[in-house]
Amino acid sequence: MSSKIREPYCAGSWYSNNPKSLASEIDSYLGNVKTEEKRNVKAMIVPHAGYIYSGQVAAYSFRQIGSEIKTVIILGTAHRYPLRGVCIMDYEYYDSPLGKVKVSGKIKDFLKEKDVVSIVEADYGEHSIEIEIPFLQRAMKEFEIIPVIVGQVNHTEFSKLLEKYSDNSTLIVASVDLSHFHDYETAKDLDNYSIDTILKLNAKGIDDAEIDSPYAIKSLIDLALRKEWKTKLLNYKNSGDTAGDKRRVVGYASIIFYN
Repeated sequence: MSSKIREPYCAGSWYSNNPKSLASEIDSYLGNVKTEEKRNVKAMIVPHAGYIYSGQVAAYSFRQIGSEIKTVIILGTAHRYPLRGVCIMDYEYYDSPLGKVKVSGKIKDFLKEKDVVSIVEADYGEHSIEIEIPFLQRAMKEFEIIPVIVGQVNHTEFSKLLEKYSDNSTLIVASVDLSHFHDYETAKDLDNYSIDTILKLNAKGIDDAEIDSPYAIKSLIDLALRKEWKTKLLNYKNSGDTAGDKRRVVGYASIIFYN
């Protein structure tokens, strides 16, 4: 019986489909970043644009992953489908130009939980989980993933679900961009608000933020409050900084949650 493999949708467009070139590009991004000392990173927020736009920003968080991490819960954004609840597809592997990554067997139980669905249309053409895979492959050795597309969900209940499926060897990666398609200065103002709200663990304030997957971020904030995690902004840029055009930009941040 053949394995159920999630093929890479963005390889060759959002990032290189050449394994050598892709590995070299990611290693270059990671090589520009130092490890934060004495921080046990439990969760992080990273962007999910094409690597030429947001790859260097994302590297700031990925560089902080500890050797104890064996399972990564990736919280993706439902960009194209009006998703209610959270979606997990029953794949066995996610493929990338750098090789296959195993999906944790825990998804079998996760799929039985309240508000968890499996909807093909929510995953079709969705890049927010896939684009983090090659970074994880270069930043880590052996690991499994729990890929979750987050839609409109009760963030308090979902935070408890995240806690249930986490342990000391689990990392949560929230794949999230900030404001979209404003001029450079407007974007910076909007993004400063969003970042400040996250750093202060203000879940209610996220309702007024322009941010991908607000329910994922509110859930992460709820969990951080219960766990008494601290927060730190590692890097912020928008596409005007990284790609040059400042007329219509997208915001990117790397934020870690640690104890």
